[in-house]
Amino acid sequence: MLLAQDIDACRKVVGITIESINRHSPEPLNSYLSDNFTIAGQKGEIAKVVLKQLLVQLEETVESHEALSKINTNEILELRYTINYKKMGAKEAVFIFDKNNLLQELNLFKMEVKTMSSKSEIQKGDSDIIEVPFTMAGNLIAVDVLLNGEKRKLIFDTGAPKVILNSKYISSKEDKKLSFSASKGIGGNISGMDIAKVDNLNFNGIQLNNQDVITIDLSTLEKELGLEFYGLIGFDLIKDYDLIFDYEKHMLTLLKPNVFEDYKNENLKGNILQRVPFNLEGHIPVIEAKTGDKTLAFGIDSGAESNLISDHLFNALNKEIEHVKTDTLYGADNHPKKVKKGEIKRTEIGSKVFTDLSTMFSNITHLNEGYGLNIDGIIGYEVLSKQKTLISFEREEIIFID
Repeated sequence: MLLAQDIDACRKVVGITIESINRHSPEPLNSYLSDNFTIAGQKGEIAKVVLKQLLVQLEETVESHEALSKINTNEILELRYTINYKKMGAKEAVFIFDKNNLLQELNLFKMEVKTMSSKSEIQKGDSDIIEVPFTMAGNLIAVDVLLNGEKRKLIFDTGAPKVILNSKYISSKEDKKLSFSASKGIGGNISGMDIAKVDNLNFNGIQLNNQDVITIDLSTLEKELGLEFYGLIGFDLIKDYDLIFDYEKHMLTLLKPNVFEDYKNENLKGNILQRVPFNLEGHIPVIEAKTGDKTLAFGIDSGAESNLISDHLFNALNKEIEHVKTDTLYGADNHPKKVKKGEIKRTEIGSKVFTDLSTMFSNITHLNEGYGLNIDGIIGYEVLSKQKTLISFEREEIIFID
């Protein structure tokens, strides 16, 4: 049977849990979780991800908590509490500790954790070459798709791992329950996520049929862009194609990789092609670029309106930056952030030289941690729009077409 001082240690962890709820962060609690920690039916590392997302999204404050009961056995200690939340009111919580006084299981209240398959069944189009006209929404590409038979606008965003739909337009017939998932955006953790089933999404012959997709409230980004759009076309839908971005003609071309050589010989004879290899890390192409005397690693993302560099490099690159000012960065988390912005005087990618690239400086730790990357920044519109640009995920190369 556990000793009194063990019970006191466990009660201390209850207090730390309350602190984590109020801070909307699991950081105070992390060192008190057992290796097989369980929450909402999830165990181990997945459970820790669920806990983090829960605390980020809960948007609650604990006003008080009161002990109800305790149960001791040789293996566990179970403590039950009433927790009084500012918005939700009183909820009964269960804390189960192992023999080392580590939190083995946590049940704060009844919740649902929705999960979706890590694989998407993509139906490829019949055409080897697909030409897609687009319009500009700020510095982002907006394209038409058929969503459940209706023509809708989506943003073409290679930095999104999957198709993501705007929850503003996706109604659910289910009772509203807490649901969440783990993902990252340029602005930080993405909260308020859900999962919805789509009967059909048809992007010029490339289709998803009867599949679960992630939904996020993108209304803040809509307002910023001044465009009503229904979601994002992400990497998963277009990864099997070479992509040619032509911002001058407002045309996006998708090629099946096996026809690239024929396409090049027929359509790019008079052009200068500058090829630069990249490493595909997850769904993000990572390329090297030289700024001043520093060689940096950049992720390529068509959903980046401005180039982005980690703010910890601002001082080191200070001599290379002009016209510095404060600007606002909007990410998929819907929260604006004040960041420094300037123009990088000279950037070399392979033998290609770019001048006066508009660049924001922000914390990108969440991107590296969330996607398992080790990058210094993101390049998007500012580089892709300067010429025709081809990205081949299969050959792992970017080609600048002049």
